[in-house]
Amino acid sequence: MSTWEDLDSSSSDSEEEGNIGLMTDVADNSMSEDSDNEVDFTDIDNLCLAYQEAISNNGMIASAYKTMKRNYKTTCNEIVLMQQEKASLNDISLKNT
Repeated sequence: MSTWEDLDSSSSDSEEEGNIGLMTDVADNSMSEDSDNEVDFTDIDNLCLAYQEAISNNGMIASAYKTMKRNYKTTCNEIVLMQQEKASLNDISLKNT
């Protein structure tokens, strides 16, 4: 005869096994993605292609960084302006009371 406790432990065991299975699938997928990016260091042509790709990626990253930096500065300036406007509105409301 099984009790609720027996049923609970068996279901948690199967859930744990399922979770482990999912983790294995995720690990296998990430390992296969990493192997796609591997470079054969014995083949000079592959090395040249990998180098060109790295240079290209570096240019894209630098461009994205400049854009993000510009957006950050703009956002910071807007925040400062909003804080100044809020302070001036507070001063006006204090004078009116």
